[in-house]
Amino acid sequence: MYPEPKGTEYTAIELENPEKVVELFGYCSIREGFITEEGWEFLIHHYGYERLFQLDKESFWFMEDTLEAWIECVQMERNEWR
Repeated sequence: MYPEPKGTEYTAIELENPEKVVELFGYCSIREGFITEEGWEFLIHHYGYERLFQLDKESFWFMEDTLEAWIECVQMERNEWR
């Protein structure tokens, strides 16, 4: 039995930097990170879905072509961690 890794927690101030969001999405894409419900609420409120969709295109997490399909993936991801 091994201890769980501590991981990196991002603060709201850090996530105000779009580069940090791309970094976080990158970790999520390889299943080395996840976003809490509180984190999603912050991201959606701060950036909006359209900007998050654009940032995700840099991280290659969800490979959706449309905003609508991307939002569906986000909702499924959010439900997975509830």
